[in-house]
Amino acid sequence: MKRKITTTLIALMLWNICSALTIDNSYKVKADIKDIIPAEQTAVAELNTYLNKIFGKPAEKDNKFIILKYDEKLSKEEFKISSDDKGNVIISGGRPRGVMYGAYYFLDRKLGIKWITPDEEYVPEAKNIKIEKLDYHGKPAFKARIMQSEKHGQNTEKVRRWRARNLFNSGFGNIFTTDKNFGEELIFSPPAQCHALFHIITPAKYFKSNPEFWALQYGKRTHRDKRGLTADYCLTNEKLAEVTAEECRKLLKKNPTAHYISIQEGDHTRGFCDCEPCKKLVKECGNRESARWVFFANRVAKILKDEFPQTKFLIFAYAASRQPPENIKAEDNVCVQLCAWNNRRGQAYNHPKHQLGNAFLNQIKKWKKVCPNILIWDYTYTFGDRLLPAPDLLINIDNFKAFHEIGVDGLFPENGVPSDLAYGMPFKAWLLPRIMWNPVECGNGEELENIFCESYYGKKSGKYVAEYYKLLRDINRKQGFVNYTSGGVIGKADFESAEITAKGYDLFKKAIAEEKDPVLHSRLKKAMLHAQYQVIRNFSNVQKIGKFTESYDDIVNDMINVINADKTTLISLKKGYISVIKSFAPLKKIKADASRLYGNNLPAKAYDGKIGTYWHPANGAGWCQIEFDEVREINRITTVHGTFGGAYTGEYSISGSLDGKNWFTIKPKTFVGARDNLKWVYSDDVFEKPIKAKFIRTFRLKAITERKVRNDVVLYEQWFNLKDLPKELSQKNR
Repeated sequence: MKRKITTTLIALMLWNICSALTIDNSYKVKADIKDIIPAEQTAVAELNTYLNKIFGKPAEKDNKFIILKYDEKLSKEEFKISSDDKGNVIISGGRPRGVMYGAYYFLDRKLGIKWITPDEEYVPEAKNIKIEKLDYHGKPAFKARIMQSEKHGQNTEKVRRWRARNLFNSGFGNIFTTDKNFGEELIFSPPAQCHALFHIITPAKYFKSNPEFWALQYGKRTHRDKRGLTADYCLTNEKLAEVTAEECRKLLKKNPTAHYISIQEGDHTRGFCDCEPCKKLVKECGNRESARWVFFANRVAKILKDEFPQTKFLIFAYAASRQPPENIKAEDNVCVQLCAWNNRRGQAYNHPKHQLGNAFLNQIKKWKKVCPNILIWDYTYTFGDRLLPAPDLLINIDNFKAFHEIGVDGLFPENGVPSDLAYGMPFKAWLLPRIMWNPVECGNGEELENIFCESYYGKKSGKYVAEYYKLLRDINRKQGFVNYTSGGVIGKADFESAEITAKGYDLFKKAIAEEKDPVLHSRLKKAMLHAQYQVIRNFSNVQKIGKFTESYDDIVNDMINVINADKTTLISLKKGYISVIKSFAPLKKIKADASRLYGNNLPAKAYDGKIGTYWHPANGAGWCQIEFDEVREINRITTVHGTFGGAYTGEYSISGSLDGKNWFTIKPKTFVGARDNLKWVYSDDVFEKPIKAKFIRTFRLKAITERKVRNDVVLYEQWFNLKDLPKELSQKNR
């Protein structure tokens, strides 16, 4: 028995060795396709181009072939890659994109080409490349794979090609054209890819004749609420659904193959309808505002179902409409786009510590019971502060796996364009499509991270960039820190500590010092911006740890020069980056710390002399402290706690220390409130005897707004030993 098993294993090993292929310049491309379509012609051209780039001029004899075949049994994006006993590679696929995707997959995953951005690629040069036995069946994990790929409204040929090469099937930014050369289909119908109902049923066209289409508020129909923000529609109004369907019909007659048409709410919609049918519907459906949208979408979808069977009518689960309704089901041609708005991104959504993330995944599962068709709008970068480093670039793998397991149809990870200077770019723009194609194939992501960094930043220097990403990721996973948001951290994250910031900065200094190639050097300088950004945000503390040869001003000037030299990022974004960088200058010599913070509301801003800037810990109480250069005598502390509306009343206490370890009470817990209808809520503590301290720590315990709602605490400003109160503190509230 043992001899038989051994013989079988040897046979299998020999078969695998014999099945391995050596790809070289003897391979030619052959299309065995009748009535070949443009996307398949693209596959032929791209294979020829890149085989030549890798292996040089093709051999004239002893040829083998990469054979392309159309297989009607395979779906439109499905393909198979195999080899025969003669060593030929066979790529078969469905239409319109299967064969083309198979060709791109082979060039990328098997031969090592990387299409990093629409303008930048990595192509290995080799005499031959040995690959394992070919037996791959490719099929996307998600039907709709949507990602920003260039500036809003633009759709150039090179970017369409880049999307195809990276296997995602839609850009984002109001793109409503297709390109047969890349097998494109119309994913979204005009007038907009999102928030489209306000483009379809406009106040200019309909409010005068049909005010009943809009929300009833305070006894009047209005398309603006009391604050001037967009009001909602009266979504139970039957005629509104009929007119919406008619307007959609006009659009879909011009775009009958569109997969989705948005009839979604406006951004940050306010002012829901108070009419009796709307209120009754919401009450019957578990007091969920989302019921209005499902009810409305069902009416529109029923009217147009037979006429446009391919199109799904898209609504949001967003902000107030995010919770799924009860006692109502969506039609099978309705699709809900669930937005991960205000989620935390320090850990994967299914991490045990990630309560909001787990709640979000549970929401998706509940929505699946209401509507089988789900798109996800995820937020994969800090658009509130694009220069800010993220702790973990690879959590998207776990997140997308979780989405796939639930049965989500498609994804739009909002991430910015690949040419932007935002953190993690262009790595994330290259990584996200791979995860959308098949998250399981990505493993834990570290191999992909290393491959990318070495391909894009150079074999030697790229290792330092990968090490930087890993440094932040490892320390954050060790801490289990969750509260990383679109505006930055909420709390106190170890990956933002002075120690880790200094280590990260040092890695980039080593990479820059080693790299002599001017192109790679330029790429490294852009990547280093984010490590430099962390340094200047916390300069006084980082300087104690890092061995800096550069001054603060040298670092800032270097950053500004790199940003100004970049030719791809929007000018408006570059101006914003530079403005934020310059805003830290007044803080560089202030030695401040805090129990927690939110984004760039840094503790030093409570001591910069500007009443309009502030420290903000977010989500509850905390302390903020300043360290003086030497022990000071203090006889007066003036503390600005907030504004009349934002902190009507609250509590605080103040402690002091000579060494930062042993603390004594300066001001016990004290109530503070607004006075004489003044704008600023402040306290002015004068001491009979001077207090000696090197550290002053102020605790903000709670804040209550004028509407008696508990609010996040802030510390706008704190002055020491003032002779006279600043004029701002006498400013009236109204």
